[in-house]
Amino acid sequence: MGLEGRLHLDWISSAEAQKFVQVVTDFTEKIKAMGPSPLTGELDLSAIESECEAEIEAKSAEVESVEGG
Repeated sequence: MGLEGRLHLDWISSAEAQKFVQVVTDFTEKIKAMGPSPLTGELDLSAIESECEAEIEAKSAEVESVEGG
């Protein structure tokens, strides 16, 4: 979808202020180095919708084969 490397999740306690600062600083530097987002401008949601529908169909078929249906 073009967001590879542009999302980050890190569990940080409210008692870990220094860790929070470091994680945010590192991630900000990483994003700046990557340049502008590939999603700026017009976003083609139909392509995303098609990918999601295909994945749902594949998973549904997988569940049916496991359930014997």
